[in-house]
Amino acid sequence: MANDHVIVHGERGCKGKSQTLAPGVYDTSALDDDDFISSVTIPKGWTVTLYEDSKFSGRSKSLTKTGDVGDDFDNITSSLTVSSPDKEAIVKTGDGHKDGNGGVITIEQNDVDIDAKSLLRLKDRFPPKYEQIMVLSFTMTIDQPGI
Repeated sequence: MANDHVIVHGERGCKGKSQTLAPGVYDTSALDDDDFISSVTIPKGWTVTLYEDSKFSGRSKSLTKTGDVGDDFDNITSSLTVSSPDKEAIVKTGDGHKDGNGGVITIEQNDVDIDAKSLLRLKDRFPPKYEQIMVLSFTMTIDQPGI
């Protein structure tokens, strides 16, 4: 098994039609077929998060081991994320456009092995209120359909 990608399969037991995926986010248009995933091949330390609906919405399920996706997600996945030990895929979605065709914002932490630098400070003495500031190195990609 290769350690630089995930493979999604159209049949249980990691068989049938397949698609190879690097770390990142995959909506319906990026997958070979909608609702075809029955099993996955996942390298050690990687995570695949399946979403029932497009635009990373609906029910979700995270997988960390090679095998079948389970009866609850068999042939219903319309979008997914792939995270590796050194690149975590985080998805935020929104429909801020008047036409309802909001874009997708993908945030990937560049180096997950590095602990975030953080600062906790007292903002108000009474009642006590604290503020936590975290500094992370990340990459953000914004995709807007129809532009």
